[in-house]
Formats: sequence, C-alpha cells, structure tokens
Amino acid sequence: MRILILLLLTISFNSFAAWDGTVAGEVSQIHVTGGNNYGFRIYLEGKPAMCGNEHSWAYINENESNYHVYVSVLTAAKAVGQTVKIYANRKDGAVDGYCRIGYVVVL
Repeated sequence: MRILILLLLTISFNSFAAWDGTVAGEVSQIHVTGGNNYGFRIYLEGKPAMCGNEHSWAYINENESNYHVYVSVLTAAKAVGQTVKIYANRKDGAVDGYCRIGYVVVL
C-alpha cells in the first residue's frame, strides 16, 4: 500500500512540474530593461534554446514572486562563474513564446 501511495505521489508531482525547457550552463549575459518588459533577461554560454523553441534567452518580470531573489542569485552566479540550471516555460504556452524563468538551481 505504501508503495502505491508513493508511486501516485511521484506521478502527480511529475505532471505538476512539467517545463518547456530545462537547460544548465554558466550565465554569459544579463540584460535589464523596464520591469515588466521582460525586465531581467539572461543568456547561458553557447546560447542554447531555453524552452524548446528558438529563443536563447529567458526572463523574469519585476512583478513576479521572488523577482529580487532570482536577480540576486543569477547575478551572483554570473559573477563567480557558477553553473545554473534554468527551468522555463513559454509565455502564455505559445510555441513561439518567450521563455519565462520558473525555477533556478545553482549547481
């Protein structure tokens, strides 16, 4: 019974945590513009596609939860050359949508 419960929880978590893209690398560029105009943008070394389409940058806007934490973590990672893993989704789910940062791991 415990195994079945763990299996169901694992399946539920995996379907909840679906991302359009998961990419790891060092932050190569940071671009900053108006807070809600894709305000904080990053590129990774080699400019890989960030969320399964042609876009090689990912963003987070100023009005999003933990914005200042994302900015601080990604800026610090760039400063020391630390590898990060970016989990991103396409804006509004559109195939050609820009890549919105949803989760960051410093490796």
